[in-house]
Formats: sequence, C-alpha cells, structure tokens
Amino acid sequence: MIGLIAVGVVQRDFKQVLSNFWGNKAYVAITIIFFISLFGGLYSSDLEYLQERLRIKLPFLLLPLAFAGLPSFTKKQYHSIFYFLLVLMTLSGIGVLINYFMHSAEILDGIKQGRAMDTPINHIRFSLLAALGILAGFQLWSDDFVLKYKWERWLILLMTGFLFVFIHFLSVRSGLLALYAAIFVLIVRNILLERRYILGIFGLLGILLLPVLAFFFVPAFQAQVYLTRHDYRQYQEGKIGDYSFTQRMISYEMALKATSSNPIIGVGTGDLPTELHTAYQKHYPEIPTKLPHNQFLFFYVGTGILGLLVFLFCFLLPLFYRSNFRDGLFLVFHVVVLCSFMVEATIETAIGTAFYLFFVLLMLHYLSSRK
Repeated sequence: MIGLIAVGVVQRDFKQVLSNFWGNKAYVAITIIFFISLFGGLYSSDLEYLQERLRIKLPFLLLPLAFAGLPSFTKKQYHSIFYFLLVLMTLSGIGVLINYFMHSAEILDGIKQGRAMDTPINHIRFSLLAALGILAGFQLWSDDFVLKYKWERWLILLMTGFLFVFIHFLSVRSGLLALYAAIFVLIVRNILLERRYILGIFGLLGILLLPVLAFFFVPAFQAQVYLTRHDYRQYQEGKIGDYSFTQRMISYEMALKATSSNPIIGVGTGDLPTELHTAYQKHYPEIPTKLPHNQFLFFYVGTGILGLLVFLFCFLLPLFYRSNFRDGLFLVFHVVVLCSFMVEATIETAIGTAFYLFFVLLMLHYLSSRK
C-alpha cells in the first residue's frame, strides 16, 4: 500500500492526481469512510483506541488518491493481476491441503471443537481470497484470457476447479457463504441478461446440490456443518459457552444494547470497547467482552444510525456509479465483501482493509479508464 501511494501520488503531478480524484465520485465516497470514524472520535474519551481505529483506516484516505494517480491499465495488465491471484491462491491451497492430509485426524478434531485449519494468514481472510480467486478464475476462463500460450486457458480452468474443491476442505463458513452467494448472483444475472432460463434453473439446482455432495465426501465440511448445528442448538437453549456461533450472536445483542441510549450518533468510535464492556458486565458478566462480529453494527455502535447510513451510501455508491454493477466481477466482489461484512468487522483489521481497498480500487480504476 505504501508502494502504491509512492507511485500514484508522490511520483506524479499532485494537481492532476487531485483532479482525477474529484472527477471520480466513487473514489470520494470510499475516502469518506475514513471521516466517518473521525467524526465518531469527536465525542470519544478513549483517544488511544480512537488512534488505533484511525491508523487502520488511514488507507481509506490515501489509497483512492494513489489509484487516481496511476496510469490506465490495459485489459491484459488488469487480467494478469487476477491471474496472479489465482496462481498464488492455488499454490497456497496446495500447501494447506498437504498439511491437512499429513495431520487430518488432528485437524478434523480441531474443527469439531471450533478451531480453524492452519492457513498462511487469518483463515477468514484467506477463505475470502480463495472465493475471489475462484470467481476471478471463472471470469478469466470466460474471457479466453491467456498470458502467452493457448494451453493456459485450461490451466486457468484447472486451478479454478481445484480452488473450488479446496474451499470446501478449508470449510470456513464466511468464505463458503460468500462464494455461494456470489455464484447465485452470477446465475441470476446471466438468466436476466441472456434469458437462458433452463440453463439457469440447472445452475441454481447445482449450487443446492454441491454442498450436499461436499457434506458426504469432504469430512472437514461435514464436521463444520455438525459444529454449526450444535452451536445453534446451544444458543437456542441459552447455553453460551465458548462456541463461535453463540459468541457472535451475543456480540450482536450487546452491540444493540450498548447503543440503545445513543442511537443517532452512537457511543463514539474511541469509546466503543468501553461501552460494550459495560453492556457485557451488566448482562453477561461471565463472558469476555467481544467487539461486534458485523461491520455494519461496528459503525452503528461507534457512530449511530447517522454514521451507518453514510457508510452504506459510501459502500454502495462505487457499485452503482456509472453503472459499474454491469461488470460481473465487480458485482460479485461486492457480494463477497457484503457477506464478509455481515459476519465480521472486516475493515477493522489491517489485512481486511487491504483486501477490500486494493480490489475495489483496482476494479474501479480499470472500469473508469474503459469508460
């Protein structure tokens, strides 16, 4: 990210960079997300935590400027970046699978107890990258992309198929939810655009059948299904325990209670942990305080309904600006991110911020140059 800022801003005519930035309202909308957190800091007392939030969101202020200063990408350059992602995730997936088969009994036992499979980075972010790699690979194959040789097209199909199987072995719920939601949107999109209703119906049946097949043939996926069912039953019975699902649901409940006295502007970005801790101590003193596992609730607690509405506008504007939703990959990327936001505070971590910003700005930059 520092390198992109150096190339896009420092090495170029800053007046031209600013002109490009203001000329693209999607860049401006993404930058405003930084100022939402800053606004919530105006009435915060915990300045140390506020500083941490603003540091993590600093790329929202700088990276849109950097991409506004980059030269236009050719179609081949743009596709090559996703080709690299596909290769990188395939090689990483092979490494993870080798480790899985070497320690399958131990890993399966860990999944049954709520632990994730070992991955090079955080397992949730890794699964999201794998889902995006699958979708990008399908797009590359559909566009007949090759870097040099014709046989690469079949290599792309092979890597895409491998990643699709692999993500079921990985069995991270966030990644699987994002992938299947994106595939569903793609199928519906193709039905509406190409009017292939019979093919679309078979496609929809296929995405219903594939998880069933994975349940019977992939032990890790089956273990994750049983774990989710067990956690849900525990939550229904009021047994909180140390379960991922129940802890997530409690974090939602406490987020709403913490903001009940300040629903319009929230409790303040910096005071979010303090207010949540107070709510936990009042209702669940035996449970360690957890921040809400939902990006929308995170903004709601810190900046209230006002901040949440502005964040929703800034998140959705790039998708609809200049009809960018017509691009299939840009559309499904937003589906992946939306699913992630529903179950994690994705952009409250440095790597989550990098994941969202790099790809949304890369695609925006390319689509804007085409138009």
